[in-house]
Amino acid sequence: MQIQILSLNGEFLKKTFYNIMICIVWASILILANPCFSKENSQSAGKPLDLVNLQLKWKHQFQFAGYYAALEKGFYRDAGLDVKIIEAKGGEESSERVFSGEADFGIAMSDLISLRAKGYPVVALASIYQHSPLILLVPKENRIENMHALKGKRIALEAHSTEILAYFEAENVPINKIIIFPHEYSISNLLSGQVDAISAYSTDEPFMLLNQGIKYSTFSPRAGGIDFYGDTLFTTENQVSKHPERVSAFLEASLRGWRYALKNSEEIIDLILSKYTKRHSREHLLFEAQMSKQLIMADVVEVGYINSGRWLHISNTYKKLNMIPDDFSLEGFIYDRNPTPDFRWLYLSLAVVIFIALVAFLISGRFYKLNRSLKEEMSRRREIESEREKLVVNLQEAIKEIKTLRGIIPICSHCKKIRDDKGYWSQIESYISEHSEAEFSHGICKDCAEEYYPEMNLYDE
Repeated sequence: MQIQILSLNGEFLKKTFYNIMICIVWASILILANPCFSKENSQSAGKPLDLVNLQLKWKHQFQFAGYYAALEKGFYRDAGLDVKIIEAKGGEESSERVFSGEADFGIAMSDLISLRAKGYPVVALASIYQHSPLILLVPKENRIENMHALKGKRIALEAHSTEILAYFEAENVPINKIIIFPHEYSISNLLSGQVDAISAYSTDEPFMLLNQGIKYSTFSPRAGGIDFYGDTLFTTENQVSKHPERVSAFLEASLRGWRYALKNSEEIIDLILSKYTKRHSREHLLFEAQMSKQLIMADVVEVGYINSGRWLHISNTYKKLNMIPDDFSLEGFIYDRNPTPDFRWLYLSLAVVIFIALVAFLISGRFYKLNRSLKEEMSRRREIESEREKLVVNLQEAIKEIKTLRGIIPICSHCKKIRDDKGYWSQIESYISEHSEAEFSHGICKDCAEEYYPEMNLYDE
């Protein structure tokens, strides 16, 4: 019974080990398929829409067409988001609303580097404009043909015109040699002659001059090797760490909106005019759309593409202008759209399961060896028992075949009869037949034949 129990235990432990290994495989599959490792649509999960505020950096115009498209075509809703687009107010730093928590996402230029260096936890999500639209705009009548001709001239520069300043530096035009005026965010002071040049967006102000029949010249920092990003969608480290699904969903829906807007520009222009603003004419918005497409370059790179090398170049330009510290680092500044999941807890869990499985395997192995030894011992004993039984049978057969006569047997000296244990006299052959397995056949010897049957000549040749 004990042997049977040990045998059952061995089989049980082997099956337990196999089951544990199967559980490890299934656990790995289920963990990797867990929603925390995949982007799950919150709307499909039946959750209420997540309220999100997007702060624009300027007034409503085609510059933000992708966000209008994402909202109106339901891309944000599909991502489980209820998005509100907030227009910038005059004289207000739109990025401040993001840092204060009034908005979750914002749009800024490459000055995000400066903000990051000042300690603001900005994270760049997507650079929509691959090239900055910022330029210097000069009427032809001012006869300014190159950057050096701007020495001593009056220039209205808007805030965050770092690339314009870097352009002057690259052209060896000292900043202290030009007269900087505050920007009125219009072309009125340029038309009135109060300034000789203004900083402008190549997608916007040039149309105003063209519309009035004024010829103009533009000076782009790109001509001097200063190639900054334009509008960049950003958020904060707090949003990325506490609401990673929201950030990912908003970014993907926004990029989807931009792809739609670039392919359906006139539809979105009609939307802007009907729902958002009539500040610009349809022709103005068409001009802005055309110029924006040249800077977004969706036919060359993915919409929103970010190159860390470009941002490094931008930060080095800021360092050269002594606008940020030399030890400034881009670490944590660029959003990782495909972060590697942290599998450390999974590895630890699997290690524990594997350890338990290993212990179970060793225990089952020990019992298996013991069980096998017991089986071998049982087999050996069965063989011995079989041999013993065979020997007993053989001995019994031998005993049946052999009967030994021992002791003194009384025999008559004359007739040769034998007296048995009961005192009766029997013929010798009867006695021997009774006490052994021997049998007799009767014949006659030669001497007796000659003495008793001489006439028969039994032994004559």
